[in-house]
Amino acid sequence: MKTPGIVCIGALRSPMGRFGGSFRKIYAYDLAAPVISKLLNSVDFNIEEIDEVIIGHCRQAGNGPNPARTAAVRGGISLQTPVTTINMACPSGMKALELASIRLKLDNSARYILVGGMESMSTMPYLLKDCRWDGFKMGNRELLDGWADSIDPLIGQGMGVTAENLCEKYDISREEQDEYAASSHEKAHQAWESGFFKSEVVPIEVNDVSVETDETIRFPVNHEKLAKLSPVFKANGSVTAANSCAMADGVAFMLLTTEEIAREEGYPILGELAGFAQTAVDPDTMGEGPAFVIPSLLEENSLTINDPDLIEVNEAFAIQILVNDKILKWDRTRLNIHGGAIALGHPTGCSGIRIVTTLLHALNNHDKELGVASLCGAGGVTMAALVQRRD
Repeated sequence: MKTPGIVCIGALRSPMGRFGGSFRKIYAYDLAAPVISKLLNSVDFNIEEIDEVIIGHCRQAGNGPNPARTAAVRGGISLQTPVTTINMACPSGMKALELASIRLKLDNSARYILVGGMESMSTMPYLLKDCRWDGFKMGNRELLDGWADSIDPLIGQGMGVTAENLCEKYDISREEQDEYAASSHEKAHQAWESGFFKSEVVPIEVNDVSVETDETIRFPVNHEKLAKLSPVFKANGSVTAANSCAMADGVAFMLLTTEEIAREEGYPILGELAGFAQTAVDPDTMGEGPAFVIPSLLEENSLTINDPDLIEVNEAFAIQILVNDKILKWDRTRLNIHGGAIALGHPTGCSGIRIVTTLLHALNNHDKELGVASLCGAGGVTMAALVQRRD
């Protein structure tokens, strides 16, 4: 779907909090609130002009009936502004972007829409299932970690097992996966050292301490330790905790309008959301998704894989990136130049917005023009977005 004329006039994210780290007791909506406030203040925006808020959020249990609404109001958005929570697994945030773009393009009643993604993996509750009607009677009942909801009912597998399925299908070695994982941390560390993340990250105050950088990055990388880690999803497998995405807590938000309105009102334009594509693949190998949806997006816009200056693909697992690399044969020097989810973490509802936010800032920081962002998701759903820098 092409969406010419829809632009981003502000994009910010929180630092990515380590699972059980500084944000471990902060619910997603309370992590989102200061980022919303900072984003709107950063462009000197009148909050009353927001027509709608759409936020991706996957781990909703324990967060109330409409977590996005809580985040918006606590971030200063008017009580009269409608708010929607979106769940499309990992692409949730990107789906929120697409829905906002559609409304801005087709509905003249909307001028500004705030779009976000948020997740607190650390506050996921435990679940006690199948007790409401049968009761406890005698015997034990299993208390499930909320993470158990990551098991896909379509295939009875968690995402880690689907990653191992990719290892078998494409015969990619453990060494290649570990090498890629190490490079993600190294690039993310260098991005902070070079100051590239400062323009996109909002410090968060926690108990009078300011969290200003991503807690998830591990640097320097201990390659020997990396090689000795045991597989976590399958005996004799090759997917480890280190070559998988980091569980994390984080939020990201973007303010969208039309190019015409932005020019009239004098707002800075970070970039245009030039198009979206979505498809779905076999849940057993859900990580292949970007290899199918990116070509569809590029073809619709008369582009090839060599045309984007920068490519952002969510690093659910190193094997997932390597498989897509093998299929698409992209220029790896253009891929995730500031590191990806292996280093920065993958707060599921947040990531679809986070990768676009990072991409927009990278295009501006490196004087590049065209970028593609994509991610796969549980059940095999997958999305991609085309963004173009605007002067």
